This record gives sequence, C-alpha cells and structure tokens, in this order.
Amino acid sequence: MDGFENNRDITDFFEELLKREALTGAIEGIAKQIVGKGENSMTSRQREVFDSFIQAYEKNNHCDRCGNGNVTCLTDLIFIADYELCPMCDADREKYMRD
Repeated sequence: MDGFENNRDITDFFEELLKREALTGAIEGIAKQIVGKGENSMTSRQREVFDSFIQAYEKNNHCDRCGNGNVTCLTDLIFIADYELCPMCDADREKYMRD
C-alpha cells in the first residue's frame, strides 16, 4: 500500500485488528509475527499474503465522503470500517453539525 509503509503504522494496524480478534488464518499468524518481530521478519510468501490482505482491506473500507483521499495511515481504514468515514471527514462532519 503506497504511503502506508512504515513499521509503526503497520504494527498499530495489526495490533488493533488482533485486539478485536478480526483476523483468522495465515494473516493472523503473520500479524502476530509483525507485532512481535517486525515487518522485516516476513518471508517473501508472507509478504505476498500481507500485501494482498492490505489491498483487500483498503478496497473493502473506503470513506463515503472522500473516497480515501484523506486517509494517511492504515489505522484510518479501521476507523472507516467502524464509521464509514475517515477521521478527517468525520471531524468535518462533526464540526458542520455543531455549526
């Protein structure tokens, strides 16, 4: 995923999904490995599964307002999964509702 390739972002993303028990199968094991040993510990096959999972997660979780134009990190995608808006669009909506 372009722009989201930093270890802290990836670790935070998978820590949250693991906490929610939202992962199963190979990606669950890969996520635990990333959290415990870092992204660089993945094999090339694990990297393929990882990349495929990230692409599918992004495709299935898009902001209804900006179409993910305001998404700056992987955890924003979890926010979208919960609220159908990215954090920035949600903040804009909240401000509009207050005004």
